[in-house]
Amino acid sequence: MTLKKPQNKVEGVPTRKPVNREQVTADQARSLLPTKPHTISYSPEKLKYLLVAPPKWGKTTFFCGGENVLLLAFESGYGFVECPKIVITDWDRSQKERSAGWTEDSDGLVYTSATETIEALEEYCPYSMIIIDTVDMATKLCTDHMLDAGGIKHPSEGGDWGRGWAVYQTDPFRRFYNRLVALGVGVAAITHSNERTDKDRFNRDRFRRETTLPAGVQKFIHSQCDVIMHGFKPNSRKLVQQGIRYISFDGSDEVLAGSRIKKVYIPNKYVVSAPTDTDDGVPWKQWVSFFKDSPAAGKKAEAEFKKIFIDFEPTASEELAAATAQNKEQQQ
Repeated sequence: MTLKKPQNKVEGVPTRKPVNREQVTADQARSLLPTKPHTISYSPEKLKYLLVAPPKWGKTTFFCGGENVLLLAFESGYGFVECPKIVITDWDRSQKERSAGWTEDSDGLVYTSATETIEALEEYCPYSMIIIDTVDMATKLCTDHMLDAGGIKHPSEGGDWGRGWAVYQTDPFRRFYNRLVALGVGVAAITHSNERTDKDRFNRDRFRRETTLPAGVQKFIHSQCDVIMHGFKPNSRKLVQQGIRYISFDGSDEVLAGSRIKKVYIPNKYVVSAPTDTDDGVPWKQWVSFFKDSPAAGKKAEAEFKKIFIDFEPTASEELAAATAQNKEQQQ
């Protein structure tokens, strides 16, 4: 099956002129177009994040410790997180289901669709950051809805040369994500990690750590994010029992990680402070401290990482071994 081309042909390029508005004058153009460098004031709540980490690492807790955040729970794991949240059950609902209203449980937790949620947010948004947990399940709900609407069973049926994947998966999710960004809020995307090895051109084992996202969505998310962080657990039983986990921005050809943040000292690797019984926001407050107290807070965290891992500096192969062990535990 291939996509049908539009029958109507457009002759020439239409003139783009705003309705009910006169042409821009030279004076208006001078006031509009910048001539000086624009200095950006970084606010951690307004950035776009991608956090890649294994299950039970604490991905949701990390972001939910922020102020004025909204968790869009596309999958389970939200029960013990204390922050405003909406459980997303569908990508969109029929008009009949919409008319019946959304579902609310005895705890006041709302269950509704992603489309209705973004429509509500476009009318009223009191939040600073919105969390997508997880992008994997959001993509699945989006794809299933688009396939049902198109009357097909698989994106490959929607067009040749990957066109079906774009129409029925990547593009609809991209539009949803961009609508969130247009609200003027930060967006935190959460996904699981996928560790594997392949061979390089010299037939040597090469460690690779990627997301579990479809290729098109992964490329889009990577291009949009200001911060791509990878969460790890150490390959040391003693450190794991102590609850040690860390974040790495150490990007390479094998691990796509990094940050666009400038003029703020972000440690390349740092041990994440654990939440307490009375404060789930400790990990996020630690992250915010890098911005408020730069470079002192970042250098302190970096020194603490080196102190803890003085006898264990994780390498790519050691990180792969740790990930393999975690995968085996999850399968049992």
